[in-house]
Order: sequence, then structure tokens, then C-alpha cells
Amino acid sequence: MLEPKKILQTLRNELALQTRHCRLLEAQEQALLSCNRARFLSLQDEHGLMLLELEAQDAERRDLLKDDAGAALTISTLREAVPLGSLPGLTSLEDSLRRALDQVQELTRRNQTLIQNELDYLAFTLDLFVEAGRYADNCYGGAGRASGRFLLDRVA
Repeated sequence: MLEPKKILQTLRNELALQTRHCRLLEAQEQALLSCNRARFLSLQDEHGLMLLELEAQDAERRDLLKDDAGAALTISTLREAVPLGSLPGLTSLEDSLRRALDQVQELTRRNQTLIQNELDYLAFTLDLFVEAGRYADNCYGGAGRASGRFLLDRVA
């Protein structure tokens, strides 16, 4: 049996949680953009806890949004199954949830791109050091191993 008040409260809780998730992803994005690894790593712990909360919320919503046969209901089918008067504000809540989830997806995509760009830059830098070492060995007969700053100065 569907409980309209409990459904609305659960969806409101999910919206609040997704809004917090957006703010956390925005903070991660700012840490990535400013190359603040310490801040980003500190946000990772919080993000892990957030994902656990999201999983628990998802399980609660799935348990609550089932028809009499036990099949999962979407908000659209819920709107058809329950009289509209018993779920006031469902449409605006659905729109808000959809916007929040779209924003989460966009922020996640951008953060993944920023992380990939940083990994690509690190790979480029490592390749640069390796090639500089090979060049130094070839130019100086490999007699003296150069390292660190001295290696870059010799190659330059």
C-alpha cells in the first residue's frame, strides 16, 4: 500500500541529499581547479560518506515506491497510480529532483575530466623526465648519472 505522506517526505529527503551532493561536487571541482590536492583528498572522505547515504536513501525510496505486486514505480507512474490530491507538490518535487540529478551528472563529468587532465599532465611530466635522462646519458656517454634539478639544467 502506498503511503503518500511518507513518499513525499522520502523524496524531499532525497532532494536535500542530492543538493548536498551537488555542493560537495562543486567543492571538489574548486579544489581540482586550484590544484589543492590536500583539500580534494579531505573531501574524498566526505564524498565516501555521502555515497553511503545516497545508497541508503536509494534503498529506502525503492522499498517505498513499489506497487501491490512488488514492481518498482517511477514518479511518473506514481502520479498516475495515486490521486493527484494526495500528493501535493509532487510535480515540482519531481522537477527539482531531475534538475539536481542532472547537475550531479554534469559536475561528476567535469570532475572526471579535470582528474583525467591532471593524470595526463603527470604522465607528460614523467615522460619528460625519462627522455631528459636518456638524452643526458647519450650526450655525456653515461659516465655520470644526473638527477633532479641538475639533470634538467644539463639538458636545458
